[in-house]
Amino acid sequence: MRIRRAALAAALPALVALPLSGQEPRRRISSPIAFYDDADITKPGMLSLSAYFAYDRVPAGHDVAVPSVSFNLGLHKRVDVSGSTAMVRSDFEQTRITAVADSDAGVRILILEEKPKRPAVAIRPSIEILGEASLVNNALAPKRVNYFFPVHVQKSFQQFRVYYTAGYVTRGIVFHALAGELDHWEHVVPTVVVSSSRLTRDLGLVSELGLNRSRSDILGGVAININPKWTLFANAGRSFGRMDPNTARYQVNAGVSRNLRLWGQEP
Repeated sequence: MRIRRAALAAALPALVALPLSGQEPRRRISSPIAFYDDADITKPGMLSLSAYFAYDRVPAGHDVAVPSVSFNLGLHKRVDVSGSTAMVRSDFEQTRITAVADSDAGVRILILEEKPKRPAVAIRPSIEILGEASLVNNALAPKRVNYFFPVHVQKSFQQFRVYYTAGYVTRGIVFHALAGELDHWEHVVPTVVVSSSRLTRDLGLVSELGLNRSRSDILGGVAININPKWTLFANAGRSFGRMDPNTARYQVNAGVSRNLRLWGQEP
């Protein structure tokens, strides 16, 4: 079974600290953010658990997320469920907070199976719950509970595969990401992800503060499959293009995944 990847390809959970004017208190602004994943469905009865450390830095501050956890559980050959959460220490200008990070949960449904001349297509309607670090002093005042609707398209070849994700977050973000994975080696799987996202709300305030409406990131990673039960993984990346206080100077995460069979037998 393939390792499930961290589905977040952007720096900092949601926000960055900025001054609205010279004398006013520091505020936080929702930043463009992108998610990525593939169309593979976790086999029925299989549970994949991941624990990892993440560090993200932008010009206005940084996040340290530990412990971070995620899971994938196969329910049917076309359906699985997944989610993630973490504890995060956020340092932004004058704001310091330790709290539960942004969390998400979703259901992935395989719409089309992959065929020799057809890619796989899946959807993953999901709920997003913003943590306190994303809400304190936020000038855009996003709702705590939001939704995102990604579509995954995937095509496998002899020694590599590509998968594309596009979607919308109801707090006003459109995003897409393209990933390439090299499957040349049995136990080592390198991956590169390029993502882009764009704000669709409060554009006047965003422009007034001199922020980019969009941002692009590149992320490189490797998964080491020790055996069918254990996988190690690490990723690192940064933003590229026009820089602003929301762009990532760098981001890293590393962790371990454990695969467990809860019911049924291997075919």
